[in-house]
Amino acid sequence: MRSPFDPTSSSVFEAARLARQAIEPPNGFYDRMMLFERTSLRSALDHVRPDASLQRALQPQFDVGRIAGASDLLRAQTERDLQWREMLSPLVVEQAQLAAEFSHHLSLPSAMEQFRTPVPDLRDKLLNLHSVELWTQPAYMDAFNRTSALSDVLTDSLRVGRELRDAARAFTLEAIPSFDSLIDYRHFLDAAGLQLPRWPRFRLLSAAEKRRRFKERLKEKTEPPHVKRAKSMVHRYELTLREILDQAMANAYGEEWPETRLPLCDCKDLLGRWQKRGGDVLDLADYAHYARIMSHPEHFEVVFEAGFDDPDALAALLHDAGRLRAASHHARAFTLEDLRDLRVIWKTIETGLLAFVSDYDVESWA
Repeated sequence: MRSPFDPTSSSVFEAARLARQAIEPPNGFYDRMMLFERTSLRSALDHVRPDASLQRALQPQFDVGRIAGASDLLRAQTERDLQWREMLSPLVVEQAQLAAEFSHHLSLPSAMEQFRTPVPDLRDKLLNLHSVELWTQPAYMDAFNRTSALSDVLTDSLRVGRELRDAARAFTLEAIPSFDSLIDYRHFLDAAGLQLPRWPRFRLLSAAEKRRRFKERLKEKTEPPHVKRAKSMVHRYELTLREILDQAMANAYGEEWPETRLPLCDCKDLLGRWQKRGGDVLDLADYAHYARIMSHPEHFEVVFEAGFDDPDALAALLHDAGRLRAASHHARAFTLEDLRDLRVIWKTIETGLLAFVSDYDVESWA
């Protein structure tokens, strides 16, 4: 049976008077409730001992918890909670005890009565509330009492049984007073122990933890075997292609072929780069340059038709090889199927390049 408390009443004095009529409260409870009603509290931080040595250390953590909505700063089982209790003035702890005793006299739905939170635990949960002015409002204390009981049965249950279902159903049938914001509503439930994981939580990461997470990311980006294989294969094939291309063009047009032939096949950019930097001209070339040189109509007819039957098909092969080379070498998506395609492409190019390998070797007498 519900108590005669009016949950919409804002007067703790009236609530205490009704409680006195309904049950026999502890000695001095009624007088302490009147004193409690006349005391104005807004935040537990208003009643931190000014000479507490831990005040400066815990204040930033409390503020971060307020911003993030974290209610675990004041849990009794942690060292931080014990430090917080030491900081609080006896006045606020005593009034939390009084509010817990008052709430303990509020009735619960029959399905939740057996899960009522003991006074010491309820007091600790009340100290988690940032706005302790709610302690003086019976409607909120009634809702806090029910929420705490439900959180206790959820914490202690290892499986969903009838008692848990009945308690949860009874909880949902009771209204919770309104709040100014969703953050306040969330914090009210968190303080009572009903923490909902769908709400985001934030905590500051130390420099060491950020570095550890960064190293974990690096480990996840370890080069897979098929990418290593692709890089090795491309390195060997591309160097061989450059060597054969340079020799074939030199045989057909002379050693000065870069100056005479590159402007004709739309490779003036490669020529300018080579003239500026020096070295081997094809070391500065990319796959588009290989394709332009080898598929140029005159170059193809004079030189590369010996190994390939179609200049456009040859250019397409080289462009595909370049595309897969870029994927494997520049941390792009490169799959096992890409490695297979790359191997087929280079094997096809290799077949055409065999035409530029000498048919015989000259052996000398020993």
